[in-house]
Formats: sequence, C-alpha cells, structure tokens
Amino acid sequence: MFDFSFSGIGSVALFILVLSVLVFVHELGHFLAARLFKIHVEEFAIGFPPRAIGAVHDKNNRLRFFWGQNVPSAEELGGPKTIYSLNWLPIGGFIRPAGEDNPGIAGGLASASKTARLVVLAAGSVFNLLFAVLVFTVGFRLGWPDRVQISEVVANSPAAVAGMRAGDILLTAQGQEIHYPQQVSQVVYARLGLPVEITVDRNGQTLTLTVTPRTLEQTPEGQGPMGIAMSRSMVTDYSWPQAFGRAWREIAFQFEEMAALPGRLIRGEMPLAAARPIGIVGMNDLTRAAVETSVEINQWFPIIQLIGLISVALGLTNLLPLPALDGGRILFVLIEAIRGRRVDPAREGFVHMIGMVILLGLMVIITYQDIVNPLIPR
Repeated sequence: MFDFSFSGIGSVALFILVLSVLVFVHELGHFLAARLFKIHVEEFAIGFPPRAIGAVHDKNNRLRFFWGQNVPSAEELGGPKTIYSLNWLPIGGFIRPAGEDNPGIAGGLASASKTARLVVLAAGSVFNLLFAVLVFTVGFRLGWPDRVQISEVVANSPAAVAGMRAGDILLTAQGQEIHYPQQVSQVVYARLGLPVEITVDRNGQTLTLTVTPRTLEQTPEGQGPMGIAMSRSMVTDYSWPQAFGRAWREIAFQFEEMAALPGRLIRGEMPLAAARPIGIVGMNDLTRAAVETSVEINQWFPIIQLIGLISVALGLTNLLPLPALDGGRILFVLIEAIRGRRVDPAREGFVHMIGMVILLGLMVIITYQDIVNPLIPR
C-alpha cells in the first residue's frame, strides 16, 4: 500500500498536522455556531501567537492579507470584522468572540441568550465527534481489523493449559462475540478464578476451550490472568453504508470504555499506569507507534484509528465541567438557568483564570511524566 521510512522528525510533523486539523475542526464548530447566532468573532486563529500572517475583509468585502500585527485600520475595514490568522506556534488554535466575559458588549458571546451560549460552547466538541465518525467511516471503508487474535501464549499459563495457541482467533467469550481485546479483558476480570468458555478459530476450525483465569494475587507481574497477548486481525472491507454504521459503533464503544474506566480502576481490573493521562509528548509517541505499525503491516487503520481516538478524546475532554474548558463554561450557563440570574462575570472570569493556571500546571506535570516515563519506550 505504501512504503516509506518515518524519522522522529517525521512523526512529530505528522502529529502537529493531525493536532492542527483536529483543533481547526473544533474551533470551526465554535465559529459556525457563533455566526449562526449573529455573535461577532474577532479572530479565528490556527496556532498560538505571535501572529505570522492574517487576512480580513475590508469595507469593499475584499480579502486583505497582512503580516504580523499590521492589521488594516478601522477606516479601511469599515466596521468590526473577523481576522483569520496563522500563528507561529503550530500546536492548537482558538477563536476570540467579542465580549466573551463581558455581557455589556452587544453582539458578544456573554450578552447572547443562554441557548446561543450553550450551542456555541458545545459546538466544538460536537464537531470533533462528527469528524471522528467521518474518520472512522473512511477507515472501515478502506479496511479494518474485525477480530482479535492471540499473538502470544505464556508457557504454563492458564491459556496454555487450556490449549490456546498463538494464531488462534477469538470468536466468543462466555457467549459474547469478540471484536476488541478490551471485551476479552472485561469477561475475564469478571470471572477471575472461575472457568471461562472461549471459542476460537484455528486454521478454519472452530474450537471451544475452557480457561480458568488466575486471581490478581496469583497473576505474575507483567502477565494477565490468562497469560496471553492479543492483537487485532482479519482486515474487513465494508461498503460505505456499513462503514458509516460501524463508525458509530466504534464511537459508542469508546464512550463505553471511557465511562467504565473509573470502575475498572477501583476493582483493580486495570493498573493505574495504564489509565494515566498523556500530554503532547505522549500523543506524539502514540503517533510514531501508529505510523510504524501501519508501515509494518501495510495498512492505514492504525493511523486512522489514532486520529479518530484523539478527535473523540479532544471533544469529550473539552466537555468536562472544569473551569477554563468549554464544559466549565457550560456549567456556569446551566447554573444561571437554574438560579434565574447570571453568576457575576468577574467571579466567573476569576474561576476560569484559576482553572487555566491549574490546567497549565497539570500539563507541565503530565509532559514531564511522558518524558521521564514514556508510554512507549523510545
């Protein structure tokens, strides 16, 4: 399918490109929603300042380009206009609506109706989720692994005792059809120390095996309760309608996985290290690994899957009810709707400022962790 070598610099460039596209999609959602409700947007930016180049429509509706801060005068523009800018720092992007925190500015975000503010604030995440559906649809159309294969069986493990072999394709576990390794883990961890009936496909022959997974106390470090390693296998091509349906199922599965994560951590079904948050460095490592896997197996789906997953994560993370995030601002609008009056803008702005400081601090800590304890060995 493709044949290219990918250096560390190349993976960084690809990651920056992917993140820039996803942030653009997110901000485009905010921008279009703001335009829908006649909310003026002062700037739509890709990357973070300083500004490299910008464009704006003048009073004759001609697109004027300018360098840096050399914005055409108010007289040339003929009124408030949106600046479209490309900035020097390529990670991220933003829109700057008028009156974001000042309800006294007519035509601004804070002076808009509660419905308008809710739609504008949620639109970025909605666009990320819709973009993920598009990405997954293309991925399933090009070909997607639809089964789980055993790639390794540890000697003398419960799986080895049960007769499992590397190369076996897992079909069902306790009657549940298997399409993801996580599904196997869920069944196994729910029946630690109890027999689990598993059907496998071995060279076209369907076999039913019974394995009794070890309890957590019996499981050696570095192994799972069954003692197997799993990978995705059997690339299936879907028609466009089928691919669209499978894309929504993939999104639903990711939602279910994220919702189940706290419970799995509490029950000890997943080590804390496996669920740790990752930052820019960690995501770059995942991009590098996805590219290397794609080249190794000559398939696009590892890259496409990563793009879709990051888009879903970006959308959901921004909806978290934390100060400075879209979800935090949505929370304040909901509080306003419940109590019948707006939270004092100065107090809300202070809360978001504190939230931003905390988030930046967490980003520094997470980035440090990604460097000293990389998710994927370099």
